[in-house]
Amino acid sequence: MYIKTNDNINLYVNREGEGLDCIYVHGGPGAWSKDFEKFCGIHMNDMFNITYLDQRGCGRSEGEYNSDYSIDRLVEDIEEVRVKLNIQKFIIIAHSFGGIIATSYASKYGENLEGIILINCTLDFKEALKSQIKEGCNLLGVDQIESDTNLQNLICIWKKVVFNLVRYNMYYMLQFKNISNYEKLENLDKEILNTKMSELAFENKNYFIDYTYLTKSINIPTLIITGSEDYAVGINHHESFEFKNSIIKTINGRHTPYIEDSSKLINIIKDFVSVFI
Repeated sequence: MYIKTNDNINLYVNREGEGLDCIYVHGGPGAWSKDFEKFCGIHMNDMFNITYLDQRGCGRSEGEYNSDYSIDRLVEDIEEVRVKLNIQKFIIIAHSFGGIIATSYASKYGENLEGIILINCTLDFKEALKSQIKEGCNLLGVDQIESDTNLQNLICIWKKVVFNLVRYNMYYMLQFKNISNYEKLENLDKEILNTKMSELAFENKNYFIDYTYLTKSINIPTLIITGSEDYAVGINHHESFEFKNSIIKTINGRHTPYIEDSSKLINIIKDFVSVFI
């Protein structure tokens, strides 16, 4: 199914399951929703009526190089999808970079939310890059590189570290315990049709704002799920969140529990949403 936005972008949307209304916000920037649906979401169909949304410029959705990929626009896309699908109140689930979008949505449209579930999320993309640089240097066995406060320098350092991790077949270690799980994701991602958002990610300065300040004013029940070895966003990054009504659950894993630790993840989510059923 496609939903056309008010700026004429067709967004891919798929709804599955029965139960509480839920919208899934994928990470990236520039990933898609199919991986979460395939490896985890299908096992929650008795709990949620999940709306899987590929963000503009991602996956199966439209989006050109001159499209608006700002956080504000991505928030409005979620709201337009909610209205057009006649969803009243819902639970928003986000992974990784999707946490910035979901938290921004909660800050503006919190009255529409029953709850927030943040899975290995970042609210400060710069801190995520710094964490990846630090762990990347550890994996490569090289001296730590001082993370520059200048954004362009930080991105340049990150790209150099990632280049060498890929070169030595170690990049997957930032996100996965097991290379076979990384390969599952890589094989599925070959089906991605649109990569515009990811190609433009480093040009979008509002992706690099620290959004943790928004959490101070959010009183919606919030589940924060972290990974004990999640170097993609930083193992202690969640400690900067200040949601007023939150619980934290830590999985002994890395950045992608919906593939590597799906049973544990689903059980944690079930416990959280049981109060809404």
